[in-house]
Amino acid sequence: MSVITTVRGDIDPSELGYTSMHEHLNADLTLMLALVQRYGVSSVPPQWLELKNENLAFLRDGGATLSRESSTSGDVDFTTAELQYFAQIGGRAVCDASPIGLRGDVLELREASERSDVHVVFATGLYVFDARPQGYSDLSEDEQVAFFTREVTEGVGDTGIRPGFLKCGLSAIDPTAPLNDAEATTLRALGRVSAETGLSLHVHTAFPMSREQVLAGVDVALSTGMPAERLVMMHMDSFLRPWDAITKYVGDMAAPRNISTEVPRVVLDRGANIGFDSWSSTVAVLPDDYDRVKGLVDLLRRGYGSQIGLGHDTTTKPHGKSYGGYGYTRFGQFVPPMLAQLGFGEDVFQKLVVDNPARILAH
Repeated sequence: MSVITTVRGDIDPSELGYTSMHEHLNADLTLMLALVQRYGVSSVPPQWLELKNENLAFLRDGGATLSRESSTSGDVDFTTAELQYFAQIGGRAVCDASPIGLRGDVLELREASERSDVHVVFATGLYVFDARPQGYSDLSEDEQVAFFTREVTEGVGDTGIRPGFLKCGLSAIDPTAPLNDAEATTLRALGRVSAETGLSLHVHTAFPMSREQVLAGVDVALSTGMPAERLVMMHMDSFLRPWDAITKYVGDMAAPRNISTEVPRVVLDRGANIGFDSWSSTVAVLPDDYDRVKGLVDLLRRGYGSQIGLGHDTTTKPHGKSYGGYGYTRFGQFVPPMLAQLGFGEDVFQKLVVDNPARILAH
């Protein structure tokens, strides 16, 4: 019998309910801060990074990564409150897509889940190569398989709390280059663990990756023998338009503003699932929520509704409801009325937020 593994133990898939498939609940941004600094971020006045009202717009637009006050790590009260806000709109479960290095204390995750009575499913795995903790960068593929399998079967450290899915990150600076060797090694290792355990594997993709690099990631994962229906390629909504499309649109009165679902469709046609998981993002290079819902509607009309999950990728305090942001509530309030206006029944949204997550997370 299939189960879903949460921080409070295994549950029947029918118990999962309305789920956000991609958030970061108590994320430790130390390594992300080091990564941003390494690539030469412009100097930011320290006062801009203080978590106060006059800075919230700047922090939400990317500045929060540099702000230690904006980190959610260690603040169980904040995490609990955000889960409770999600519960107020019917939310019953959240996937914490934080791999090792970004992942916070799993005991705190369990406490927040218990206090809010919202299921939390978290991941094991490694993020992009430049954001890995010391001691993990040189692990061989077999060593990674052994380590991840141990977390899946025995739990994190001596907590006994087991992850419910697998996560790795792919990255690129040159969109024409092959995949990073270390990241591909982790992808293969996690693909092997998925094939052995049945856990789903969720793969981060991001700017400025190309279509070819995304598909190379799919190929690497499936080469391990894992079924395509256990694979989730994240942030496919980020590929709805080229990264420089807005610059071209602004600079040319004749340039139209539109999107294309070609990249997500190629991935979906391979049998994999995708994440439309950046709802409410204000990052300039990403599509906005109207682009996002337009792409979602196109995919639904083409028959891909059973392969899509939704999320926000909310990571920091300024994006939380507690600080006037959307937290985990944007797609739940924005998408259903848009779908209804376009003639879709309630069952379509139910599939995206209940049926698909339960199928993907069951093992």
